[in-house]
Amino acid sequence: MNKRDKLEPMADGWVAFHTESGDRWKHKDFTESGAAGTTVHYRSFVSDKGEQKRYTFAAKDARDSTVWDLREQLRRSESVTAPAGAR
Repeated sequence: MNKRDKLEPMADGWVAFHTESGDRWKHKDFTESGAAGTTVHYRSFVSDKGEQKRYTFAAKDARDSTVWDLREQLRRSESVTAPAGAR
């Protein structure tokens, strides 16, 4: 198995991985309250370059996190604008 095809657990609770192109990203799952009392589950992605993206799970989406799942979710995720003063 190639080093880029492995997950790298980090001390702060995030898990890092590499894209096919070699870029390093980390991810972590979060839950928040949505409209009308619903619960929203999403996966936050942050690149080593500081880019942020968010993948929101559909109701029946699996929460798998193999390196291949993460790469696909990253491709389908939406860019996030960091709040002022964040980083």
